[in-house]
Amino acid sequence: MRAIWILAPCLGMLIAFGLAACDADTFNGVISATTVCRNDAGVRVPCCGPPGEKYPCPPDAGDDAEVDGGDDMDNDAGEDDGGPEAGSSSACPVHGQCVPQGGGGWDKYPSFVWMGKETDPPPLPLDGMAWHAWVDVVFAEPACPACSCTAPASGCVVPDAWSAESTACQDNSPPHVTPFDAPVGWDGTCTPVNPIPAGAMCEGVPCVRSLWVEPPLVAPCVPEPALPPEGQALPPPMRTKVIEYPSADVGTCNGLNVCILDIPPGYQLCLVGHGLQVDHPCPDAWPERHTGWEVAEEKRFCSTCSCGPVQGGSCEALVTAYSDGACGKELTSMTITSTLMDACVNVPLGAALGSKTAEIVSYQAGTCTSSGGEVIGEPQTEWPVTYCCLPEIAPPP
Repeated sequence: MRAIWILAPCLGMLIAFGLAACDADTFNGVISATTVCRNDAGVRVPCCGPPGEKYPCPPDAGDDAEVDGGDDMDNDAGEDDGGPEAGSSSACPVHGQCVPQGGGGWDKYPSFVWMGKETDPPPLPLDGMAWHAWVDVVFAEPACPACSCTAPASGCVVPDAWSAESTACQDNSPPHVTPFDAPVGWDGTCTPVNPIPAGAMCEGVPCVRSLWVEPPLVAPCVPEPALPPEGQALPPPMRTKVIEYPSADVGTCNGLNVCILDIPPGYQLCLVGHGLQVDHPCPDAWPERHTGWEVAEEKRFCSTCSCGPVQGGSCEALVTAYSDGACGKELTSMTITSTLMDACVNVPLGAALGSKTAEIVSYQAGTCTSSGGEVIGEPQTEWPVTYCCLPEIAPPP
């Protein structure tokens, strides 16, 4: 009769395995509280002798063990399909649980795994390195808004670029140009900004002989809906967060299965597959399948809405220059349209330009071609992973 003895001084320490002949003349072990003896069939049998002493097995103990072991092998291994159920500790040499080992391309030992919503608090962390992944990922069907363009109600921008020139409008000789600009964003009301006094000289000639004004502008169309310049991000995917810790094995059980430490609260047991393993079917004993990636992020977005140039729109403005600073003494005025180039009018030589006004007198809305609202980019998924998990099992007593 042969027996296997296992000596484990404390949980997590190295476990030694050996064979001891169980006869009256050989001493190959010391029986302790954690010693487990098995026969050649791998079935647990009573150890010979009291704890703390070297043992041989008395002849009758060996015979009894062989008979009992044979019966156990026939009953347990034959009638009970190969040994203890998952979660049973009866066949593990130390404190732990006996679970089916992997196979079919899967790792032999499972991992402790937590799965939950991103907003769920995970259980207490375990010792060792944690691996993170996302499973059961569902990306939203991309739906971007339909872009359109609307002409503004007040579609004209009054001209703010004014200048005085030292030559007449019809004179082709190079003039001296003196700015008489209005403020940026001007609304056309009276402004005395940038006045030119009467008799002002420029390189020996009067600065003022003619007045030039740029035409009004047709305001651009307004894109709808208003999106950020960088576009609108698509909603994040629905996904389950995974935290994984490799389990510590503490031997084998029943000759076919493996022993692992007790499952920590909040975790479950899963075989983990990477690379080519992710497409393998789950072993029969590990039926709960979850697939995903270590990186699963929504990187798509809707491009911002924009409008092309205005087509068919026009506006007309009446501009007036005054010799005083309060728009009380009119010097000259003219009507200019957005479809023409700069407008010019001659004024008395050396006249003062003290203030100005501009008034929109007509506006014809145009149309614009819209663009945008398109899906840009792709979801980011990297490093596929598959988890094959045991159904929840009760912890050993």
